[in-house]
Amino acid sequence: MTYNQMMSSEPRYRPVPLHRRWMNDLVHFGKKSHVMGYAWRINIAPLVEARTAAQPAIGWTAIWMKALALVGQRRPELRTAYLPFPWARLYLHPDSVLTVVIERAWRGAAALFFEQFAAPDKMPLTKLDDALRNLRKVPVENVGSFRRLIRFSRPPVLLRRLIWSLALYWSGPLRARYIGTAGINPFPTGGTITQSAMPASFMLYYGLVEPNGDAQIQIFYDHRIMDGIELYRILRDLEATLNRDIAAELRQHATDNAQGPSVPLAPAAE
Repeated sequence: MTYNQMMSSEPRYRPVPLHRRWMNDLVHFGKKSHVMGYAWRINIAPLVEARTAAQPAIGWTAIWMKALALVGQRRPELRTAYLPFPWARLYLHPDSVLTVVIERAWRGAAALFFEQFAAPDKMPLTKLDDALRNLRKVPVENVGSFRRLIRFSRPPVLLRRLIWSLALYWSGPLRARYIGTAGINPFPTGGTITQSAMPASFMLYYGLVEPNGDAQIQIFYDHRIMDGIELYRILRDLEATLNRDIAAELRQHATDNAQGPSVPLAPAAE
């Protein structure tokens, strides 16, 4: 039975579907996070110009992912997690692991899934973009991280919360692998998010980019890891990275496309 069928049939009290269970678990732990919100307006006109010239255009999610991962290699706060059990400590991961929110239709309803990308700063933008597009096309059950969410949402609530707490609170490597060191969520409606329910140390929401390059972004960060002045430095670094490193890669991509694929020389006649 699909989600829509279940919600339109009797009885009146209905079980919580799987795709709402894992969101309920995330909200449960997100409410325990000590996050602060921050909105900032940046200008990425050089990046917009480079992206327009590099056709077919690279998706914005891939661009934000790589830029944030590049900044994360210079700013260890973006690779740090606060672990409260069995004693309070900070864990620093060697590489950036970015969690990306992917909306998919599943069992007749729109469901939010999450995929982790390890060290996206070391991947070409084209490969990142292809991987993201593939996540939106392949069957949900063919993606390991999506299957894991579904599988972990089947047990009773107490067992689910124990599993989540082990990954979030006890082990730094497990948290980085399954939760990520930072998260990215596209929010292209132009609205404003007033509260985050995600148990992430650093969550970036990006919106529409205006023709002049102005872009509104929102950050929710763990105040136990960094303060507002450090976040400001990170955002300025992110803006510079987009306009410098990412724009340079897009210009190179446009140049390579203009030149076309190289044709191998024919072997010399003997």
